[in-house]
Amino acid sequence: MEPSDCQSCNQDSDVSMEEVWKGRGTTTNPRPQGRKESQRKKRKDSGNDLSCKRVDIDRAINLMRFVFDEGLAFLDNGSGRSLEERMLVDMSCYMVNQMLGDPSGLQHNGPPQLQVLTPTLDTDIGHSFAKETRKAIAKDIQGDFFGIFVDLCSTNWKCYMTLFVRYVDGKGGVVERLLGIVPDPDVSGPCLKQALQSMLSEAGLSLSSVRGQGYGLASYSDKIFSEVKASLMSKNEPAYCVHPHVCQLHPTLVSAAYDQFKVYELFQTLDVLFNLVQDCPQFTEKVHALIQERGLYVDNDLQKPGETCWGSYYEAIVKFAAYFSPICDAVDFVHEEISRTHEKYLAYKILEGLTYDVVFGLLLMQDVLSVTNELSLALDRKDQDAENCMILLREAEEQLQVMRDSGWLCFLNKVGLFCNENDMHMPNMGEEYIPWPRLRDNYPTMTNLEHYHVDFFQKVVNKQLEELNKRFEKESTELVLFASCLNPRNSFQAFDKDKLIPFAWLYPSEFSDTTITVLDLQLQAFIADVRSNARFRGMNALGDLSVRMVETGKNNVYPLVYLLLKLALILPGTPATVKAASSAMKFINSTITKEPCNQWISDCLLLYLERDIFGRITNDAVIASL
Repeated sequence: MEPSDCQSCNQDSDVSMEEVWKGRGTTTNPRPQGRKESQRKKRKDSGNDLSCKRVDIDRAINLMRFVFDEGLAFLDNGSGRSLEERMLVDMSCYMVNQMLGDPSGLQHNGPPQLQVLTPTLDTDIGHSFAKETRKAIAKDIQGDFFGIFVDLCSTNWKCYMTLFVRYVDGKGGVVERLLGIVPDPDVSGPCLKQALQSMLSEAGLSLSSVRGQGYGLASYSDKIFSEVKASLMSKNEPAYCVHPHVCQLHPTLVSAAYDQFKVYELFQTLDVLFNLVQDCPQFTEKVHALIQERGLYVDNDLQKPGETCWGSYYEAIVKFAAYFSPICDAVDFVHEEISRTHEKYLAYKILEGLTYDVVFGLLLMQDVLSVTNELSLALDRKDQDAENCMILLREAEEQLQVMRDSGWLCFLNKVGLFCNENDMHMPNMGEEYIPWPRLRDNYPTMTNLEHYHVDFFQKVVNKQLEELNKRFEKESTELVLFASCLNPRNSFQAFDKDKLIPFAWLYPSEFSDTTITVLDLQLQAFIADVRSNARFRGMNALGDLSVRMVETGKNNVYPLVYLLLKLALILPGTPATVKAASSAMKFINSTITKEPCNQWISDCLLLYLERDIFGRITNDAVIASL
C-alpha cells in the first residue's frame, strides 16, 4: 500500500481526516458554475495548495508512529485481521489514548513546531524513523562485536537484499535484528558489499567489529557469494563465514538440483498440484476416496513444497510418490468432469508434466532428500547438538557418495517397478536419447542410459554433495564444534579445554599469547565453579549460559571465558535461543510478494518488525533527522 500525499491535521488551515488518509483525492468533470460559486471554489483550491499549509510536525509524527506500529502500510500485517478492521478498531483506540493519556516522553518538548506540508512528508518521517531505529540497534550493541546475515531474494520479478545483525546484549541474551532492506540492489559482488557497508555505516557500525557472517544466496551464483565473503574477510580476517541456520537446508539442496531442468519442472508440477488442491474441493475429495478404496493411509495434510520451514520439501515428495496413482486418476477426473475452465487448465498442466523424466526426478529427489532429512531436522532443534549434527553431515555425505558410485542399478530398478505399477512408459536405455526438438541441433548424441545415468542421476547427486561442501566448509564445521564445547547441557558434558584454546587462537585480535595463558587458567577455574553451582544446572543452550553468567556476575569473574562465549554465540551457525531472522524473512517475503518493492515498504517493514526498538525513538530525534 503506497503512502498518501498528506499525513497530519493542520492547525492553521482546514485539513480533514479524509484528506489525511485519502490524499488529494480524485478529480471529476465540473458542472457549470456561477460567478460566486466559482470564486468560492478558487479560494478553496488556493487553500488546498500544499505549499500554503503548515502542520504541527509533532502530531504528524505521532500519527505516522501509529501507522508504522500497526503495520497499516501492508494489506496483511500477519495478525489475521483485515485492513478495514485494523483501521476502525485500532485507530479508535489510538484516538482515545491520545485524548485521555498522559503526555508521553515521546512527545516533542516545547511549543508546537509548524512545518510546511510536503507531498513526501510521510515517507520522509518513515525514513527518519528507519535511520534512527538502525542507530538505536547499534547503540544496543554497545560497540561490541556482532555477526551479520545477508540474504538476497527474488520473488515476482522483485529483488531485494536483507541485512540482519546478531549480537549478545547487556543481559547476555542472543539477539537477531533486521537492520534494513535494500530494494532492487545491483547483484554483483562489489555492489552488494558497498550496499552492506553503507547500511552499517549509516547505523554507526563498523565492518571491523564483524566476527561472523552468513549468507542465504541460494538462488544466485556461487561467485556472488564468494566475492562478498572474501571481500569482508580480506578487510577483517576474524569475520568467519558459517552456514546460517535461518537458511533451510532442503530448499537450498532443491535449488542446487535445479541445474537439471527436469527437477525444476517436477517442483513446478507440484506447485500446480497444490493450487488444484486449494481451488478444487472435488479433486481433494476424489483423491481421498481413491486412496481409501485402495487401502492406503489418508494424510489430509497435502502441503505445498516449502510451505513450512523444515522438511516440507521431503514430505511433499514422499506424499506425491505414495499417492501417485490416485492423484493421476483424480486429475483425469477433474480434466474430464469439471466444467470450470481454471480447474481444467490446472489439471491439463499437471497431466502435461507427468512424464517419465518427472517421475525419474521425483524418485531421485525422494532418495536424495531422505538421506539429508535427519540432518535438516537436527539443524532446527532448539537444543541442537553441534557434534551430532556434524556426525549426521558426514553420514549424509557418505550415503550420497555410495548412491552416486554404486546405487545406479538399484535406483533404475526402483524406477522400473514404479512405472510398471502406474502404467507409465519406460524408455529403452539402449536406444538413442531424443531431446526436445529445439535442442536437438546442439545436443550431443548419446543413449538413454548415458543421459539418465550421467546427465541426470549423477549430476543431481553431485550437486547435492557440492552444496553440502559449500555450506559446511571444514573451517565452518570446526568453528561450530569448538563453540559447542561450552554447551552447558548435562552439567557441561561437552566441555573440552583442549578444543576451546584452539578456538581462541582463531581470534588473534582478541587473544594474544599472553591472554591465551590467562584464558587457560580461567577455563580451569570456570568449569570447576559452574559444575558445583546449582544455578548453572538444567541449562541446554549456549544462550542460557550467557544469560546466567550475567545474572550471577560470572561474566566479570571470568571475562575471557565470557568473551569466548560471545564470539561463539554471534556466529550465524551456532544455535540461538530464537530464530528471529527466519520468521522475519517469511513475513518480508510474503509482504513484498503483495506490495511494491521500494524504500517506503522497506522502511515500514523495518519499523514493524523491530517495534520494540522503534517505540523508543523520540519525536525530537525524528525531527532532527528530517
